[in-house]
Parts: sequence; structure tokens; C-alpha cells
Amino acid sequence: MYPLRKRRGFTLVELLVVIAIIGILVGLLLPAVQAAREAARRMQCGNNLKQLGLAYHNYHDTYNALPWMRGLSNTGGRNDSPIGNEETIGGTVGLLPYLEQSALYDIISSNWTTGAATQPFGPPRDFFYYTPWTMNIPALRCPSAPEGLAYGSAEGRLNYAINLGDMIANSHANTNTRGMFGRRTNTKFRDVVDGTSNTLLIADRANAVDAIEVRGLAANNVGSLNTNPSLCLAKAAGGLYLSGVSVQSSRPMGGLWHHGFSTFCGFQTVLPPNSPSCLNDNWGDSWGLTAASSYHPGGISAALVDGSVRFIAETIDTGDTTLPEATSGPSPYGVWGALGTRHGRETIGVF
Repeated sequence: MYPLRKRRGFTLVELLVVIAIIGILVGLLLPAVQAAREAARRMQCGNNLKQLGLAYHNYHDTYNALPWMRGLSNTGGRNDSPIGNEETIGGTVGLLPYLEQSALYDIISSNWTTGAATQPFGPPRDFFYYTPWTMNIPALRCPSAPEGLAYGSAEGRLNYAINLGDMIANSHANTNTRGMFGRRTNTKFRDVVDGTSNTLLIADRANAVDAIEVRGLAANNVGSLNTNPSLCLAKAAGGLYLSGVSVQSSRPMGGLWHHGFSTFCGFQTVLPPNSPSCLNDNWGDSWGLTAASSYHPGGISAALVDGSVRFIAETIDTGDTTLPEATSGPSPYGVWGALGTRHGRETIGVF
């Protein structure tokens, strides 16, 4: 008989070496996997922007104008019977039939008797018993954005903001903005003198994940925003608002998809993407200075008026943000400001 061979196993040293090699490989692989996942999310976000851009074009084809930022969807107030929405509802509601949400639009555009009698197009934006205001609409959500803070008991989020241009003061009530949207303003594509490939339509708006997050929140009661916008930059550092700064965390921007006030539904092309935002009041019902924002590394995605989607770096040229807002002519806020104005007659290079 042949002698039995002794089976040789791994030594402890060999096992530790294998574990170490596996750990190194996993460490090298995980960032690549995370980068690939973010690339996929960013692509889906771009597809959403493309879909929204197409919806705006289809709306324009139907009505020969874009929807307003906010307007006369009904004429009632919260103390009337039936209740009206006080012009707090945004133009995004009008896009619903072009986002495969016709059933939801039909509900909103009809009288409502559950909870309270309301006029067509619903009650004010903060009446959360009104089911449509709590809906999550997939086309309005960027997959890179976390769930984030909510506005009261509402669940609906809006991760895409409309271009209000580079005007700051009274942006909640302006009817003659330099951007693409305003109160009771129905801009036409023919109004885009600077060219549809040089003018922004919509861009990313992130959700805040905590009460001091720059993305999706704003500092309260900041004065002189329209004469020196750079004052807002001093309210935060490292993506967080500074200690002692009052932040409007109970009413986060992007917390209500149907909101029509400028600080919640729009952005201005003054401070660069992912900058802090600031309010002239302490509620967001007046004007302010709001920044586009996202969780994409290094910048935001945006759709131009021509329907194309571009990635815009947070290092984009913003000119001199210590200068006061302009009401005519070229924007003082560099390439970013020029992208926001529809008739500033600026020359835009590579961005």
C-alpha cells in the first residue's frame, strides 16, 4: 500500500495575505462602482430634464407660450368658500398632461369636495389634506437627490427649478423678468433674443438632508441681496450654513412640487451652482436669491431652451457678484448670468 499523503492547508500568514489582497481589491473597486452608479443616476437625471424640456415645448406648441411661474389659476383665498389657492400654485401644474399625468391634472383642474370645497386648481400650496399636493411625480425627481427634508406633512418633491434670470428684488412678483418665467408672465420662444441654445430653461435643485445644508435651504432675513449678492456667500462654508445663521429649514426649497413662489420653484443665475441661498424675509413668501444645486459631483445638469441638456460646473464664471443687479443690457454676473438672461445680448463662449 502507498503511504497516505499529508494534505497541506493554508498557513495563517497566507490567509492574512489573501484577506489583505481582497481588501485592497475591494477598496479599489468600490469607488469605481460608486462612480458608475452616479454616472447612471446623472444620465437618468439628464433624461428627466430632456423630458421636461420636451413637455415645455409641447405646452408652448399648444398655447403659443410657456406657463407662468405663478398666476391666476383661480381667484379665491384660503378663507373663501369654496377655497382658492391665492396664486401660490406654480406653472408646473400645467405641464402634467405632457408628463403622462393627465389623470392627476384632471383632478386638480376640477372642483374638490374631500376635506373642503375648493375651486378648480386647488387650495393654497400648504393645505396638505389636498391629496394632489402630496404626490411624488417621477419626472420631477432626480435620482441623485436624497429624499431630504419635507415641507410640513407633504411628500411631493421638486428637483428641477425654472430659470428666473439674474434679477433679484421682487422676483416673487416680477412680471418682466430677464429669465424665462415670472408672475403672470407667459414667455414665448420668440422672446429669446439671445438664442435658445444660449439661454437656460430649467436646472437641478437638490433636497436638503439636514437643517444646515446649503443645498435646498436658504438663510433668513439677509438684506441688500439685490445691491451686493456676494453677501449671501458669507453665510456658509463647506456646503453648510455657519453657526448662528438663521436657516429656513421648516420650509425647504424643492419641498413642494406645485409651489409657485420664486424662492421655491426657481433659481437665479447670479451665485454659482451649489452656493448658499438667501431670503429677504423669514418665510420665503417674498423675494430672495436662490442657487441651482445638485448632488452630482462638481456641478449641476441643466436644460437649455432649445431642449439640449448640458452639465454646468460649479466653477463657471460669475463675473462680479459684488455688483448690483441689472435691469437691462448684459448681465454683470459673467457667463452664468448671460445664460440666465433671454435678451441681454451677451456673447457666450464655452461653458
